[in-house]
Parts: sequence; C-alpha cells; structure tokens
Amino acid sequence: MPDYQRLGGASIDGDSREAPVPQKAVNLELVKSGGEVYWGVREADGAVLASQLYDPLEDDPGVRFLTSTAIADDSRQLQVPDAVADHWDEVYGGGTAVTGGDRLEFVTTDELADDEQLLVLPEWQVEDVVGESGA
Repeated sequence: MPDYQRLGGASIDGDSREAPVPQKAVNLELVKSGGEVYWGVREADGAVLASQLYDPLEDDPGVRFLTSTAIADDSRQLQVPDAVADHWDEVYGGGTAVTGGDRLEFVTTDELADDEQLLVLPEWQVEDVVGESGA
C-alpha cells in the first residue's frame, strides 16, 4: 500500500462549491494560484485526482480524465466541477454525496507528487482509500 501523506482538509462552500487548498499542497507545488487543474478518477478505487499536469492523467490507463478548472490568480480556492460532484454521487450510491460544509481531504504520495497530483477525497471516502497509512 502506498505511503499516503495527508496535506490537510477544508470544508466545501455550498454556494460556490469551492474549497481552499491547504497551504501544504501549495508549498509542495501541487497546485498554483492562476493555474489550471485537471481532474481524473482512478478506476481501481474511484478516488478523484487533481493535477496541474494533463499528460500523466491522460497517459495512465488506470485513470479516467473528467474535466479541468482554473484557480484564480489571487486565490487558493479550488472549485469542484460538476463532473467530480456527479462522480462522488455515483460512488456514494445516489443522493448528494458532497454538500456545503462537508469536508474534503487533500492527500498525496511521493509517486503522485512526482506527477504534480493529489487526491481530493470526501471525508466518507478517506478511510477506504488511505486506510491507516495516512499520517
């Protein structure tokens, strides 16, 4: 099992569907203000990946590309796109899986960080994906 590193978490805003990216993820240069974020899903466990780089997502046969969004120049606010929210609803088994006030966890591994990727996980999915190795 990979050695997951928890970068922090934040509550999602119910109106804008934005969540602040933890400073640790910014410091590791996994996301940048004014940058584009590419979103994909790992087929093996349904975990959502966010990346500054398109090619590693596109080139990985175990990842399905969903969409892209941008982060404002003066912000660390990451907007969760409809395609990601729809995916979470599907994995959750129907209903609305992530609503305003729900916590999202930002997680990476050395391998993911090498490709400037991190996982964006709803609180209900963290244990299934990260298990006990996330510190």
